[in-house]
Amino acid sequence: MQNHQQQPWTAHLDLYGSPECDYHAQLTIGSTLMNLVLDTGSANTAVISDLCSSENCTFVQKPYLPIPDSYANFDTVNASYGNAKLRSYWKGYATGQLISFDHVQQAFARVDVITDHQSFFIPRCSKNQGIWGLAHPSLQTRPRKSNGHASNSEQQKLTLFDSIRREKGLPNAFTVQICPKSAVDPAFAHEFNFLGLNSTMRHAQLQQQQPSATEKTCLRDGHFWLGGYPSQSVGSEIVWVPLSHTRYYEVKVDHFVVNGNIVAGMEQINVPRTIIDTGTKDIVLTPLNLEKLLHALWHSKLVQFDDSVSKEHEKSFWFDHAQLSLPKKALTISHNVSVAIAFEGNNVVSLPIENILNIRDFGEQMPDWVNISWTGFTNSGGSGNMASTILGNTLFLGKTVIFDRGREEDGAHKMTSRIGFADASACCRTSSGKDVNILLSVDSVTKISIIHQDHVANTVQICLILLIALSGVGFFSTMAVFLMNGYQEKKNRAADAISFKGDEQHQIHLVK
Repeated sequence: MQNHQQQPWTAHLDLYGSPECDYHAQLTIGSTLMNLVLDTGSANTAVISDLCSSENCTFVQKPYLPIPDSYANFDTVNASYGNAKLRSYWKGYATGQLISFDHVQQAFARVDVITDHQSFFIPRCSKNQGIWGLAHPSLQTRPRKSNGHASNSEQQKLTLFDSIRREKGLPNAFTVQICPKSAVDPAFAHEFNFLGLNSTMRHAQLQQQQPSATEKTCLRDGHFWLGGYPSQSVGSEIVWVPLSHTRYYEVKVDHFVVNGNIVAGMEQINVPRTIIDTGTKDIVLTPLNLEKLLHALWHSKLVQFDDSVSKEHEKSFWFDHAQLSLPKKALTISHNVSVAIAFEGNNVVSLPIENILNIRDFGEQMPDWVNISWTGFTNSGGSGNMASTILGNTLFLGKTVIFDRGREEDGAHKMTSRIGFADASACCRTSSGKDVNILLSVDSVTKISIIHQDHVANTVQICLILLIALSGVGFFSTMAVFLMNGYQEKKNRAADAISFKGDEQHQIHLVK
């Protein structure tokens, strides 16, 4: 969104998905509309290509990005992901692509095309066709040329987000909003609310015989804004948490809190690090720290069972992660229980209790029974230099999370980098880049891009759009990529806008 008052450029994308499969935005890569998972724990942007033809790829939803016959001339690239329990990787080629979003805006950026993978795509999340890495450039893996040498292309060192920043004058911030669980899952919301009632109110509700809402009315699962955030998306005071390290979105957690009391016995929460990661389903803790948190939740009476449920079954529910099937009258959910995370500086962020419960009824055949289990936490099972604590989608549900990456001129961003947490508001409403009325980290990159419009770059991009449109993925598309890469390299060298560390490795193991 660019207006006549020379305001910084902003944009918006709807999000779709679930905590189990992460959340994706739809971007047009070249001429192919694709679903890219937002991942703040990595930096590569990569999509499945039509060269990925093994059984590992066939379950992924089509279309795949078509690659021209000249792909052998592209630089090779690969990336690994994982924690102590799960590992995945992909390999492919680094390419330059024209990215379109909001149906009208374009930017030219590096996009890696995946030709093979191991556990990167998973069958239950077949809609995910790629990943948009939103971490800092030092986490982006470096391509290699056919002779084995690392590529020195300046364009290839930029992430997609940073390429957009430099082309569009985007402020150095973005915001992820994930709708509340009860807003996007009406069947869960009905059971969660019903089980929070006392017996008298339950009886009164049953007497009304009103059909429960099971149709999803929210047409999206969240929002992604570039450049800042809309004030209408914030439903509470923003809790700002400073970043302790900017390579990852790394923070310091002081303690977890249940019903206003510090959870006792949790140790070394931040050893070696705690990160904020949209690419992780759960809140991940060490086995010891998870056990202490579950013990506190058990004693909080969040889930209360009547005498028909044995203490052994109750303990198994919490400590063996057992799913219990039982009559609704045998349990009550206490909506008064509170769970929170206290970050350094006593910055406390609440965790909605609906995010940590999984409740499903038996259907029409047994309407008075439910399946119930806890969800949203997992143990890291690891040691070494893996992140011992990962704050994943369990924390994002029902929140507007603002990633204020800091101004480039402020000491490598350390002075101004922070993450803001607020309750989500207006999540089911439509939005656009024009709604972003709170701009963050408007820095020299933003100002230069606004004041000194590069009309040559605009002309080049318009020509390339026409070339790609006319040629599909053939020779002219490849030539367009080559020309744009050359143009961008000359432009970046002339501006001398970016400096990179010379000891960057071609493959970085992403230890979330």
